Amino acid sequence: MKVFAIDTSTPQLVVYYRDENRIITQTLMAKDKHTKNLSILMEILKGFEIDFDELDVVGIGIGPGSLTGLRIGISFALGLSIDKKIVTVPSTKIIAANLLYCGKDIVVVRKARSGYIYGAIYDDKLSVKVSPFVEEIEKFKERLNGDFSVIGDAAEFFGKKFPEFFDYPQPERLGMLVEKEIENGNFVDKVDPLYIQKSIAEINFEKRHRKDG
Repeated sequence: MKVFAIDTSTPQLVVYYRDENRIITQTLMAKDKHTKNLSILMEILKGFEIDFDELDVVGIGIGPGSLTGLRIGISFALGLSIDKKIVTVPSTKIIAANLLYCGKDIVVVRKARSGYIYGAIYDDKLSVKVSPFVEEIEKFKERLNGDFSVIGDAAEFFGKKFPEFFDYPQPERLGMLVEKEIENGNFVDKVDPLYIQKSIAEINFEKRHRKDG
């Protein structure tokens, strides 16, 4: 079986490829220039003589994260997935996998618009405790309690910081989760980005409405 997976939800573009004989992982710091980096990535992968027409499964990290980055990555992956099986993985779960079996709940927090974070909470075996959401930083601080580990590029707001490596999806973790979805037969017919930024506008509308009331 030949598997290709990609995540472009963060400034770090990550790719996983596996066939019967080898595993290939690649990471590029995209800095939101995913279109350019995908071109570079394709040149790199050509050097490994990967035939994308022979893929069996395509895995996609669906966010939450930058809508532009997600759209570019998902469109790229869907272009490879014609007549192929597809699995998806939340990008917050890929990040949480950096602390798999750490013995504590894992809180993933990523920077959204000013004053807000994307968040999700998993146990140390990656079972979902709180699905991905968007919330004001200060409000989330108020309700966050217990023994937990915080990772993600917004962890600095919570006074807990692991090395930067832990804050972003890693290709090996992407591959691990995609392989698990394949093993469980969790294939999908439609792929949409897990984009929850619009909820911020809804939150702000409710705040203004309360003030006006």
